[in-house]
Amino acid sequence: MSRQATPSAEDCKRLINGFVDEIFGDLDTNPDFVAMMRSAVPEMPADPTPAQLEAWAKLSALIQDPDFKASVRRMAEHQAAERAAGDQTGLHHQVTDLVRERVQKAQADGIEPGSPAARPVLTHLIAGYTATFGHPDSAEYRRKLLTRLEVANDPRAGQYFRLLSTINGWPAPPSLAPVFGWFIQALRHHPTP
Repeated sequence: MSRQATPSAEDCKRLINGFVDEIFGDLDTNPDFVAMMRSAVPEMPADPTPAQLEAWAKLSALIQDPDFKASVRRMAEHQAAERAAGDQTGLHHQVTDLVRERVQKAQADGIEPGSPAARPVLTHLIAGYTATFGHPDSAEYRRKLLTRLEVANDPRAGQYFRLLSTINGWPAPPSLAPVFGWFIQALRHHPTP
């Protein structure tokens, strides 16, 4: 990519805001999440590295990809449906941290999601969700949680934030797709408490 193709701050903001408007604009989704998405704007330095320029090209292609936009739209619609059903919680960093820590430990210990040893790990994870969202553990709740995780577990969402981190010179966030993939498999194998 040539130096002339380096996007301006306004280009970056316009592209991200257009993406956020298209995906979330007409839905009643979590306002904290939408604000976070709007504030996470690529800030290309005056003299970008080749890696930053490549990340910009990939990010701009990703957020214009119809399949990715449809996937993120499904996430937004699911979130809006949950809000319509009464979920007024904000961002869920604590429960995400809990899942990452517990699943990574289970994986390091060689615990397969379909094994009996996964059941207590899964029970602990679901307890984090029930505490956050105020629902008791049940087969019905596990089905809803499975749907929520399946809708949200698109690895391209993580790619979005890794590309943004490269552009902005931030530490790259770890991919959560393998962690939530394990969680999804455990829920499929253990659908009842």
